[in-house]
Amino acid sequence: MAGTRDHSTHLAHLINLAFALFSHIPVTPARLIHDATAVNGHLAIARTIATRYDGDHTAWDQISSNVTHALGYMGRVAAVRGFDAVRDDFIAARDLCRAYLAGLTHEQRAQLAAFEGFRNAHLVEENHRDGQDPALVLVLNPVYSPDSLAKQRVQAKADARFVERHPDLVIADIAVAIAA
Repeated sequence: MAGTRDHSTHLAHLINLAFALFSHIPVTPARLIHDATAVNGHLAIARTIATRYDGDHTAWDQISSNVTHALGYMGRVAAVRGFDAVRDDFIAARDLCRAYLAGLTHEQRAQLAAFEGFRNAHLVEENHRDGQDPALVLVLNPVYSPDSLAKQRVQAKADARFVERHPDLVIADIAVAIAA
């Protein structure tokens, strides 16, 4: 199991998720025990779905939802006890999503990314090297903040490829925007 590199960024993402999902629930010592149990429950459900629907991208919404809730609970625990208290669960969530997404085809990942608002997803992963995760695996993985620099770089590369390949469409879009 690989480690993590940017603990402060991960911690901030977890705490933001905890606040967005569970700000209405007070943090108490008893509640933190429940939160730790909830992390395991959500990850177990996600793992079961990922195993049952291996290669079927239609299960991603349920997997992602369960992992996101687990991350929110991790954020509540980490806010009190620090990132080290949830590191193993964070890595388990990351690796679960990574394995499931890597098992999908490029077309399936591109479709999921497009549904999540990623522009020009079909132009990503063209230069994928064997042994490395495809770029859309990173983009789709909910353990990484939507604002992460890595995700922004992948989006920028997809946009640049679109401009290179379809300059007439870009000019037409600008003309429409000016006319509006």
